[in-house]
Amino acid sequence: TMMSSTFSLLCVVALWAVAARMSSAFVVGSSNAAAMSVALSSSPPRSSSSSVTSLFMSSDDFIQETPEATKERIEALVENHPVLLFMKGSKLFPQCGFSNTAVQILNSFNIDFHTVDVLSDEAIRQGVKDFSQWPTIPQLYVCGEFIGGSDIMIEMYQTGELGEMIEKAKADMI
Repeated sequence: TMMSSTFSLLCVVALWAVAARMSSAFVVGSSNAAAMSVALSSSPPRSSSSSVTSLFMSSDDFIQETPEATKERIEALVENHPVLLFMKGSKLFPQCGFSNTAVQILNSFNIDFHTVDVLSDEAIRQGVKDFSQWPTIPQLYVCGEFIGGSDIMIEMYQTGELGEMIEKAKADMI
């Protein structure tokens, strides 16, 4: 009947839309986790007229940020956050042992600190290494000053020097 044919056609279109959305996420590449999560988690289109346009990425989605623009973005982050940690993963789910160590050290000071997940942004991942002229992640900035990675954080934590810097940052936050 006409009703079941229409329903079957809608099912086929819906399955095609899901498959197209999933394949477009994997075309971007597995290293682009942010694009994959957006493509896989975004809600399905509400009307058939918008479904075709929402399934395909435009050429603008593939334009890479210039190194200068990345540097400006990093500078703004450093200026706007008294305690800033570039790390792999997040505060709640660090993705490497060194990042986890850095988070635990900062948590011990009971301070509000901002993190940037370099795994979700390749431009930042490389850009922050160039910005600091330091080859590894995590990287800690306190009051706009580059401190170092987890090894330096451990050393400064043990000597009390990091605690003094954090206290100064706490005072600046008030």
